[in-house]
Amino acid sequence: MTRQKRLGFTLIELLVVISIIAILIAILLPAMGRARHSARAMQCLSNIRQMQIAHTAYVIEHKGQLIQANLAHGGISHGSFDPWFVTLAQDYGTDITARSPLDDSPHWGPAPNGTPIPGAPATQRRVTSYGINNFLDKVTNPWGPDFNTSFQGYTWDTVKRPSATIQFITMAYEGDFAGADHPHVESWLSHPSPAFKASQQAQINSVRGEAKQASAVSNWGYLDGHAQAQPFSDVLTDINTNRFDPWKAR
Repeated sequence: MTRQKRLGFTLIELLVVISIIAILIAILLPAMGRARHSARAMQCLSNIRQMQIAHTAYVIEHKGQLIQANLAHGGISHGSFDPWFVTLAQDYGTDITARSPLDDSPHWGPAPNGTPIPGAPATQRRVTSYGINNFLDKVTNPWGPDFNTSFQGYTWDTVKRPSATIQFITMAYEGDFAGADHPHVESWLSHPSPAFKASQQAQINSVRGEAKQASAVSNWGYLDGHAQAQPFSDVLTDINTNRFDPWKAR
């Protein structure tokens, strides 16, 4: 009597195959998620580089003047001119992107879409992921060399180390500064934990890490045109060691 050839899988074999597939999915999904996040982080870095290139063109055209902020937290504008990112996008290149691919802020609009920003007019929404270092703005600059509070603001020629001076940052996804286009770095410097205070105004962990921690990593743009992903501890530790104040930047 001949044994019939078996066709198909037994139930146990089928369960084994399903288990193996489930294990592979569990292993691969986090890796794929990390790969997607890394790609977004690189695109964000590219966005910042494009802004820096456009800003160099702005500086040349405006005889060394640096671009100004216009969107304060709370919805108050600083002047009748366009926000800085609008000027750069319109005048110097269509490659400039206002929204970072990492930015999942709930405050994107325009209204009535998006969540209202705390402390801001009901119709105000987030319009850019990026902000400029307020030390480089002649209106919002808190002080100049030797803590001179009557300082009239930096120009390209008066920043001694453009390659060590941060210009563009990622604004906090949520909170009072979600609708602004610049932070107030001086308030970070006066806090016992600069990273804690900075996290309320800037997304210092946009690339990776825990918010409020000095080890958090974000993308930073520098006045000389380059951009880097760096931990917060590399860009600011205290009032004398930071890359926001052009007088102290090393």
